[in-house]
Amino acid sequence: MLARNASGLYWMGRYLERARHGCRLLRDQLATMEDRPVEQIADSWRRLYLAAGRSPVGGHIESTGDEEDFMAADAYTLADDLTFARHNPDSIRNCVAAARENARQIRNVIGSDMWSCLNVTHLDLRGLEIQAIWTAQPGDFFARAEDNIRAFWGIAESAMYRDGGWHFLVLGRFVERAQLLGALVEAHIAVFPSRKRDSEWEWRSLLAVCEAHFAYRHLYPLEHRPDRIIDFLVADARLAHSLRHSLLMIAESLKGVSGSQARQAEVARRVRRMAGWIDGDWPRRDPNDDEAARAALARLRQSCRQLHEDIATAFFSIEIQDQDGRT
Repeated sequence: MLARNASGLYWMGRYLERARHGCRLLRDQLATMEDRPVEQIADSWRRLYLAAGRSPVGGHIESTGDEEDFMAADAYTLADDLTFARHNPDSIRNCVAAARENARQIRNVIGSDMWSCLNVTHLDLRGLEIQAIWTAQPGDFFARAEDNIRAFWGIAESAMYRDGGWHFLVLGRFVERAQLLGALVEAHIAVFPSRKRDSEWEWRSLLAVCEAHFAYRHLYPLEHRPDRIIDFLVADARLAHSLRHSLLMIAESLKGVSGSQARQAEVARRVRRMAGWIDGDWPRRDPNDDEAARAALARLRQSCRQLHEDIATAFFSIEIQDQDGRT
């Protein structure tokens, strides 16, 4: 497969997963605002921005605990920044636009239904601003946007031939998911320490964002223990939205793509090292040591960033040789 096509599919997967994750976070945040105290709403915004690696508009999120009008106005500004802001490269609209631009450049390797679905999603977002969704039901807007992205993946899964193109698309999706999950769990622990036992709603929220609440209650129907939830989202390979499952899918996708054999082998080794660390070292952690858990997640996120660099070098870099065979 041409490096340009492989890169376009990979980045489509990444951008769409980033946009879907943003929709899910904001849906959960808006639901939180309906029935939680103001200080808890502010904490949830801090978690969201810390996970995004972004500074809030104005540089901080402050509340005295009784300023409901202030918090509503603040939510308007913060949601706009994460959804429509043109200066934020990771805003939902910018991510969908970037995915669509990658698709436009490789129309020859994606089906017309995939293109149409992505193009409609892009057009639905292009002309909107925050005031247009805020006066109605903003949660419904984020649900529709997420459903449109899900529809794209449904079409891709049913229509794409399982060759290198499919595997590059999936590879991008799960590299992005691994990074987003690591950042979210790390941010959650920072804002909501696991030793705080009177905040079950916060941990239910984390499970909901990760689409893991039903699965968790299936395994542990009686209580939401922070240590179990963290282990579930990091180490359970059977959960689609876990770090370990993302690494499993990355490893499987790498088997279906082709590139420089030596560099491809290095990518596979990095994935195995990350998976081996989760399988072997993570279970031995002290469940009461939040700082150690955050440090471990930070290391995993750094490995994910390096994994992306390895993938780009192995599959998307074009080496040009001179007449003597030198690169």
